[in-house]
Amino acid sequence: MVTELEKLMLDVKDVMTITGLGRDASYDLMRSGEFHVKTIGKKYLVHKEILENWLKGETGKPKKRW
Repeated sequence: MVTELEKLMLDVKDVMTITGLGRDASYDLMRSGEFHVKTIGKKYLVHKEILENWLKGETGKPKKRW
């Protein structure tokens, strides 16, 4: 039995599909610093969970305590 592996790391094309953004806007988002992105050569990758959390409004950055 062969099972399909779910992608953990998403590239710009995946971000385009998930968000509905165009190519340039997706690249801008990946470079924005809004969430942690890995670069391998010229390829941008974001962990699926990080993107999903960001889309839900969770920044993933520690909250400041006063």
